[in-house]
Amino acid sequence: MNLRIGIVGATGIVGMELLSLLEERKISVAALRLFASEKSTGKRVYFSGQTFPVEKLEMGKLENFDYLFFCAGTSVSREFIPAAAASGICCIDNSSAFRGYDDVPLVIPEINPHALLGHKNIIANPNCSTIIALMAIFPLHQMFGLRRFCAATYQAVSGVGCSGMRALEEEIADSHSLAEKIFGERILSNAIPKIGDFSPNGYTSEEVKMLNESRKILSLPDLRVSATCVRIPVKRVHSIAAIVEFHEPFDMRLGEQILQQNNSIDFFQHNEFPCPLRRENMDNVAVGRLRSDTFLDNAVSLWIVGDQVRKGAALNALQIMEKLELLRLPKILRQGPETASGR
Repeated sequence: MNLRIGIVGATGIVGMELLSLLEERKISVAALRLFASEKSTGKRVYFSGQTFPVEKLEMGKLENFDYLFFCAGTSVSREFIPAAAASGICCIDNSSAFRGYDDVPLVIPEINPHALLGHKNIIANPNCSTIIALMAIFPLHQMFGLRRFCAATYQAVSGVGCSGMRALEEEIADSHSLAEKIFGERILSNAIPKIGDFSPNGYTSEEVKMLNESRKILSLPDLRVSATCVRIPVKRVHSIAAIVEFHEPFDMRLGEQILQQNNSIDFFQHNEFPCPLRRENMDNVAVGRLRSDTFLDNAVSLWIVGDQVRKGAALNALQIMEKLELLRLPKILRQGPETASGR
């Protein structure tokens, strides 16, 4: 890969993580441009031995890219992505702006990379909690057939960006004004069972995302999902307690083996378990507390932990780009060197 890459929202928590991952994963970047709001214009950001200026986001600047990563929120994505995609640039969007569109792939590369085929230059990155939950549930679904699941999420303050992390830091320093502005409540020593706005049926928008996105990613339009999403005073790692019911009887030994052998999962056996404090900056999702459910037949209870900024956002977006490059490569090879060079 020798790619021309742009990052919109480059000074935010996900944008900065993307830059770190580009360097860490040794992506060959031919050209890099960074965009952010006017207040960040003029800042310089370090990447791969040099510094790059942060530019004000303007429509005329979004050209001559192979990939644009959008990490700046729904309104920005809706304003800028359609024109960029129409010009031939592949846009990978971290917001919820296009996730519900039938012709926009919603992709976790380990689960549904086939959805990338025939894309129209807009690809949606799923919600962080959905990514982390399905990374653990999907391998079991392949063997036992998912019927439905119930999830309680314990979500880090990084889910609302840098402001959420600052709010927690301020509370630790004995100031809670920002926390109440961001979360509606104090966050330190607290648990807030509201993420997003309430819908008429009493579920929040975050909880509805887990239902709708799971159905789309797994191609299970009738899948039943019930979620309760809770914000807790943890920096950047989400945890999820899930009860998962299958169509087939669940074999505990086989389930453990499936999770152990999955290269994207760190499986904790017996009485060991993952905690968010120890999972920061980890690529893999961690799974533990696997046990037969005492409430439902053919069901298992499990505990899932994953870095929201990394696999829940930036890493998944970058893996989408890597998968697209792999899907593109065979076409070039089949053309042969002369055809591919235009001769």
